[in-house]
Amino acid sequence: MKNSFYLTGLMIMFLFLTTSCTTYHFGVANRAAMVPDDFGETEAAIARAEQSQGAQYCPDKIAGAKDLARQGAETYWACRNTESSRLLAEARKLAGEAEGCGPQGAVAPEPVIAPIPAAEPTPERMKYCVFLDIEFDIDKSDIRPQYNDEVAKVGDFMKKYPTTTAVIEGYTDDVGDADYNMKLSQRRAESVVKSLEDNFGIDPSRLTAKGYGETRPTADNSTEAGKQKDRRIKAIIDCAVDVKALEPPPDRLCMTLKVEFASNSAEINSRYNDELDKVGDYMKKYPTTTAVIEGHTDNVGGFEQNMKLSQVRAENVVKYLVEKSGIDSSRLSAKGYGYTRRIAYNSTPEGRQQNRRINAIIDCVISK
Repeated sequence: MKNSFYLTGLMIMFLFLTTSCTTYHFGVANRAAMVPDDFGETEAAIARAEQSQGAQYCPDKIAGAKDLARQGAETYWACRNTESSRLLAEARKLAGEAEGCGPQGAVAPEPVIAPIPAAEPTPERMKYCVFLDIEFDIDKSDIRPQYNDEVAKVGDFMKKYPTTTAVIEGYTDDVGDADYNMKLSQRRAESVVKSLEDNFGIDPSRLTAKGYGETRPTADNSTEAGKQKDRRIKAIIDCAVDVKALEPPPDRLCMTLKVEFASNSAEINSRYNDELDKVGDYMKKYPTTTAVIEGHTDNVGGFEQNMKLSQVRAENVVKYLVEKSGIDSSRLSAKGYGYTRRIAYNSTPEGRQQNRRINAIIDCVISK
């Protein structure tokens, strides 16, 4: 009997200790007793960096490593294990860089470079310029497929005029940590540079990526529309002077489509029928065009549920174009992204409404 009471007491004490104590990793509360090994490896890497000589020379790298580790922990408890592993690996890499910092690693102020005077046109020659202004999803640095054509214009221009150079500037809205936003804007600029290098063969020496974070807003960040405008790339590209064209360049005809949905619904509201019909007429007139229909959701509900809902939304638009406009299904594809590609913050009803949407990537055509 005494042994029974003793064992019961031990069990009660164990339950009390395991349920009343909350442990943390990187400032994020654990939701289970066990965590992956890379949590401990990342903690150890950051601790080594903090205790190293490099801590006094590269404190920003250590702060960045901690921020990435925090994101990795939050992502892990959101059941996105692959993304969590990637973030924690980046944190360890940044901590390792900080550990190796020394006096020579101090960054000197950038010298002011005087602009090179642009060549001027003459009666027989004309100045040709190209511009690039693209926007990004929240917390993303990959180029939206709808802007591939805009990047291609820059790539083709720089191939035609091989003396031109470009500075690709990345920006963010003002939501979140300023240091993180500075790094995010740099990644955005670098993603455009990489596309120009990989897809158009532009030499890296002609391209510069520079991130400005949230330091140069062009819109009011108190609104979702303003935040979207500041999640952007701006490119400063040399103009070129060439023989004046005898004919004006051909016009590019493009078609866009945006449809919004009610919460937890994939039904297309009839008020969008005219917009869908315009896309159908366009694709019938230009039978070589294709379209990718992307479905999106807000963050209400689970990940899997929203992935399926976004896929159904995209498939319903494809079905409309096939059945109502007679577009061959081989020219259409549907892709659901759930809530992984936000264009607005889900903290307000207006933001969630903007995220419950269809985005269509439709081929442009050349019109002589």
